[in-house]
Amino acid sequence: MPKLIKDFRDYQFVYYWYEKGTGKLSPYLPTLTHAEEWIEQHRSTQFNGVDRRRREQSSIYQRRASDRMLRVDVDISVQKIADLKQSFAA
Repeated sequence: MPKLIKDFRDYQFVYYWYEKGTGKLSPYLPTLTHAEEWIEQHRSTQFNGVDRRRREQSSIYQRRASDRMLRVDVDISVQKIADLKQSFAA
């Protein structure tokens, strides 16, 4: 299952999807909204069957991993910012 990575590159936060064994799946994305839209599109292109359920924006009942709220799995930006602060302090 792909993991969402938060990174700090070229003085801005970026997000990207990564899968063990495959590597980086997505381009660098500027916001969580872009990351969510990208993974939804990626999953729909990977799925060959027919989606039999109705899609509702405000559904309280969530059943699948793809229905969960988006969250960052690995945040590597914290260490990069700390390193950057350290380089300016020196």
